[in-house]
Amino acid sequence: MLRPPKSMFQDSIILKHAEIDQDDPYGEGGAITETTINNVRFSLRTVYSGSNNDREVVANATIVVMSEYSEPFYNFTEQNQGDKVVFNDHEYTIKTINRDIEPFSKAVYQYRLWVI
Repeated sequence: MLRPPKSMFQDSIILKHAEIDQDDPYGEGGAITETTINNVRFSLRTVYSGSNNDREVVANATIVVMSEYSEPFYNFTEQNQGDKVVFNDHEYTIKTINRDIEPFSKAVYQYRLWVI
């Protein structure tokens, strides 16, 4: 599969993931782990859903994390929805995680994150 050049992936983000304490009945006592991910593509762009006057913003930016370029290549799961991402001293919240898979090997090719 043809890949975009690595020179397009010059951004770095900090992922803040909240670990939930299973012993806490209220789910408030977890620790926050921070992971710096280098060589990602961060694009500020507004993504809308709906049509005509019934549109709503679903993302303010998209982040592309590629398996060959991004270090470390983070395995995003459903538990990462709602996590915080810091880019250029601005904090964003992950709303949607799209996983693209290689057609013949079932290996993850890239993650596309929609943040708001």
